[in-house]
Amino acid sequence: MKTNRKTINFFLLGAVCSFFLSSCSKELDNREYPESRISGKFLYNGQPVQIMGTSSDVVGTNMLQLTQTGPGQFLNGYIKMFAKGDGSYTILTFDGDYQLAITPGKGPWLPTDPIDINLKGEVNDANFNVTPYYWISDYSSNFTDSVFTASFNLEKVVPSAELEKVVIYLSPTSIVDITSKFVERSFTGLAPGNVTISCDLKTLSEADKEHLGLTGFTFARVGVKTVGVADLLYSVPLELK
Repeated sequence: MKTNRKTINFFLLGAVCSFFLSSCSKELDNREYPESRISGKFLYNGQPVQIMGTSSDVVGTNMLQLTQTGPGQFLNGYIKMFAKGDGSYTILTFDGDYQLAITPGKGPWLPTDPIDINLKGEVNDANFNVTPYYWISDYSSNFTDSVFTASFNLEKVVPSAELEKVVIYLSPTSIVDITSKFVERSFTGLAPGNVTISCDLKTLSEADKEHLGLTGFTFARVGVKTVGVADLLYSVPLELK
């Protein structure tokens, strides 16, 4: 029986690849898992800042950048880090010196200085005290006869900021923001001060009603969009019931 030389070469190549993959796998398995922790929040006057809860490494929506400054400096630049919708974040890494910065252009606030961190086990107060363009306070909501109503004080924090719109987002999950919403109602021409907006779910299209009925739950969240700023400031997501 004749054996094709190409077949032999193919099997030899496969064996070599398997050897190297096996060696790499063992090397990775033997590496120590990071157990040191950095945690913090985005705060305004001591209150958590509600932000977008969905993030994607693919489209670059990471809110934070972690750079190791020593010892053994990481030479490949910063590491992308993400935050939750309630403005909190937790990072697991190794002991060392780091700089934690807000990704340039991210967040519904003025640019903020980075934080220098000397990590030895745990740092749980790596907080960013930010200045949002607008702020929501005295927030209350009501859901009666399929009508969601939100009332709040809309404060203009940065004098030069311009309000683009206020929105109501609806979703069948508790993750509600500009990328995860299923229904959006926009309100323009509003002025700072006491604001009341509402959305009658009975007036939604059949397609929207079908989307909101996927889980048997409906959540609502208010967002504030500043002109020229990509990220919105949000209220706390609430289940409509």
